[in-house]
Amino acid sequence: MDIVDDCKVEFRLNHNKVLQDSKLDGLKGYLTNDTTLSHKDIIEHYQNLWHIEKAFRISKTDLQIRPIHHRLEHRIKAHILISFVAYAIYKEFEIKTREIKKEYQISYKILRDLIKHVFAIKFDDGEIFPIKLSEVQQKFYDALHS
Repeated sequence: MDIVDDCKVEFRLNHNKVLQDSKLDGLKGYLTNDTTLSHKDIIEHYQNLWHIEKAFRISKTDLQIRPIHHRLEHRIKAHILISFVAYAIYKEFEIKTREIKKEYQISYKILRDLIKHVFAIKFDDGEIFPIKLSEVQQKFYDALHS
């Protein structure tokens, strides 16, 4: 790129660089510090990265684990443990209700609202009996207890 005067700019292409660059079209590179992995393993790990990103997104938004206002190590570790357990419960809930969610085509956000409005009676023997469940609530309740 050359500036001829204050208002005019001229561009020249380096055709050799363009040709070299075109040889890499369609190729994707991966960088890792784990030299023990095979090429296939590196690619597979990268393709599964979206699972980790989704987990962080769920943790931050749905489970609201942030912000962390702790400064003592044991409290930070306890917060992380509670967050991990909450995520594990969330995933179990997601797995058990996947088919019914597809059937009714509703989001997990709407499902959480449906669950918030489930009322139940707890008997002295510990048995919990839900009261007046809608059809959708009943199907989700049955899925969770299967």
